[in-house]
Amino acid sequence: MNPKPWLATYRDNGIPEQINADAYPSVVHMLDAAMARFADKPAFRSFGQTLSYADVDRLSAAFAAWLQHTLGVKRGDRVAVMLPNFLAFPIAFLGIARAGAVQVNVNPAYRAHELAYVLDKSGMKALFLRANDVRSNYRQLLEEAMAGRDLALRHVVYLGEESWDRFLEGTADVPRHDAPTDPHSVVNIQYTSGTTGFPKGVLLTHRNLLASGRAVAAVQELTPAFEPFARVSMVTADADGSFEAASDPCWHGAAGVLSHP
Repeated sequence: MNPKPWLATYRDNGIPEQINADAYPSVVHMLDAAMARFADKPAFRSFGQTLSYADVDRLSAAFAAWLQHTLGVKRGDRVAVMLPNFLAFPIAFLGIARAGAVQVNVNPAYRAHELAYVLDKSGMKALFLRANDVRSNYRQLLEEAMAGRDLALRHVVYLGEESWDRFLEGTADVPRHDAPTDPHSVVNIQYTSGTTGFPKGVLLTHRNLLASGRAVAAVQELTPAFEPFARVSMVTADADGSFEAASDPCWHGAAGVLSHP
C-alpha cells in the first residue's frame, strides 16, 4: 500500500514532492533577498497604487526602526495589526518581523467582546488600526473593548492621524537593530475567526511560514518570467493565511494584488 497516494497527483500536475523549508533562517532573510533581487519590480498593488520591492524594503526598514526606537518594541514583543486590505499591511508585517517582534493579526470584523478577548490573551504591546471605515468605528470599538481591563497594550496608532504621520516624517535616518535568526522563533500569532467560540491563537514560527509560503509559491508556479503580469489576490487578517499570502509572491518576484475587502 502506498503510504503517500497524494504524490501521484503532485506528479501529474508538475508539483514538486518536496520543498526546502530551510533555505533561509527566517522570513526576514527570505524577504531581504527578494527585496534585493527584484528591487525594481512591482511588489504590491492596491487601489491604483503600486509599491516596488525597493519601496517595501525602504518603508518596512523605517517602520522597524520606528518600532524599536520610538515605541520601545523589543525582541519577542507582540505588535497587533487590525487593518483591511491596503498597502500598509505588507509594510507592517515585514517591519514587525524585521524588528524581531511578533505580529498579532486582529480581524477588522471583530465585535467588542471578541477584540477584548484578543487584547487580553495576546499580550500585545502596540496596536495599529484605522480610526474608522465603512465597516466600523474602530476607535469606539477599541474603547469599549479596553474598558475596565488591565492590559499590556501601551501604544495605539491610528493610520492617517498624527501618530502615524510622525512615523512617516521621522524615520529616514533611524538605525535598525538586527532581527533574530532562529527559524523556530514565533513571528506571527494568528487568531481563528471564533465562529464556534472565542478566537484561538495559533503560534506560527519563521519556519512554519517559510514552509507554507514555499509550498504555495511552488503550486502557483510564480516565476520572474510572468512579472509584471503574475498577480496573487491577497487575503487580510480576515483569514488565517494573511501573513503567508503577503509573502508568497516574493519567492519569485511576482506582484501581490490587495483586493477590496
